[in-house]
Parts: sequence; C-alpha cells; structure tokens
Amino acid sequence: MEVKQIKKKVIIFTDLDETLLKENKFNYNILNNFIKTLLQKEYEIIPVTSKTYLEVIDLLKQIKYKLPFSVENGAAYYIPINNSKDYLYKKIVNPYAIKKNAIKKILNKSIFKAYLHNLKFIEDLSILEQKKITKLNSKQLEDFNSREYSIPVLITGDKYFKKKFEETLFKYNLKIVFGGKLNNISGLHSKLNSLSFFSYKYKQKLRNTKIIIISLGDNQNDIEILNNSNYSGIIKNNTYKILNLNKKKNIFRSFTEAPFGWVEVLKKIIIKMERDYY
Repeated sequence: MEVKQIKKKVIIFTDLDETLLKENKFNYNILNNFIKTLLQKEYEIIPVTSKTYLEVIDLLKQIKYKLPFSVENGAAYYIPINNSKDYLYKKIVNPYAIKKNAIKKILNKSIFKAYLHNLKFIEDLSILEQKKITKLNSKQLEDFNSREYSIPVLITGDKYFKKKFEETLFKYNLKIVFGGKLNNISGLHSKLNSLSFFSYKYKQKLRNTKIIIISLGDNQNDIEILNNSNYSGIIKNNTYKILNLNKKKNIFRSFTEAPFGWVEVLKKIIIKMERDYY
C-alpha cells in the first residue's frame, strides 16, 4: 500500500537586529547564497522586527528580495503585491496598534508625570546623541525615526519603578518592551501577533498542507515567537542571553553571533526537520 505524502510548507520567522543582521548590516557574502537556496526550496522567510517600514524596505531593496514582513513589534503586516515590479505591499494594521501621536497624548496625562523624569525620548535628543545611542548614520536615523506605532525610550529606575510603569501603561492599553539598550512604548501587540497572522494566512491558502514554523531570534523580545514554533533557533548574543524557553523540544542554539549564527542554526534545524518530516 502506497503511503500518501503530506505536502509541507516551511515558514521561517526571523528577527533582524543581531539575528540576521550584525550592527545593522547585511553580510552579502555569508547570507545571500544561503537565502537564495532556501527560497528556491520554496521556504518562506518573514522578517518580524521592531524596525520601521522604511528600515525594512530599504534592506529588502538592498538585498533584492521581496519578502512579507511585519514592523514595530507586530504593529503592521506587509504582504507583497504579486506581479508588481516595484516593492509594492498591501499593509494591514494590527487592531491593537495605536498611532504614535495618540501614545504621546496618553503619556502627557497627569498620571504619567511621576514616571517622566526616568524616561528619555530618543526623538527629543540631539541628532548627535541619537547617533551615539543607535549607532546609525543620518539616513538610517531618519528611517528609524519614521515610527508610526511606537516610541523608543531610554529608561532608568529599579525593578519596582519599571513594574509600576508597566502597570500604569497597561491601564491605557499600552506596554513597554524592554529590548536591551532601547525600549519601545506601544499598543498591546507583539511579534507573536505577526506569527499568528501570517501562519493563519498560509493555513487558509494551503488547506491540505502541513505548515512547519521555524523562528529565529536573539533576545527576550523574541521569546514569544520562539515558544510558539515547531523549531526555535537562538542566535548567540554576548550582550543579551535567552536562558530558558517554556518549550523543551527542538530548541537550537548557535555557537556564533549574527550573521554566521543565523546560517549555523538554520542548517541544524533543517537537518532535524528533514529527519522528522521527510
């Protein structure tokens, strides 16, 4: 009796900074041929990032790949428009996303006055200070500041202060993501929303196909997507370490940092995945 082969679709959700990119740079020599091979195998690669639309589009034009993606930690999703030569995308806004100006209005309420002396809004700093903190050049900084749904801040204060600030934000449907040196204040959305959105789209489109989810990340902002994937790849980051995930199986760690670690960990995952499914 012939065993019927189940069709499979592999979707790779990847963080960008210090996962795929190193210091905001795409290493063409290390990454290009490997990505090309993955796309030829009909793997989908979907960047999920805290970066802005302009930052991601600039990267995709540089590397000449027209990929679906999400920005500002799941605030908006972008789907390529087929048969268009330019980088035209359909934009879908997460219902939890709140416009930047509306976030600012909320933060101006008297209830937040006690917290403001511990916050530095990046866009309010001098250009020189912004460059120093973000390590971006003038053009990159412009794209970084083109945020629609989040406000990057520096925050000082102890754990108690941060906890109280989080609780107050939550009352107004806001959150702060503690992602290393910079933190982002936004609506109650996350990269996990992006994973759920795109996964559902593919499941609807490919009803008789097994969807296999791979996620790749390097810090605590990626934990949700790593916990909710069939295979999870953690790229080494000497500054921020992901110690434990809720899941126990199919967790792979790289010995090298981005971009080498991205290739290293994906190769490990693909070997295991092919044993499991093929």
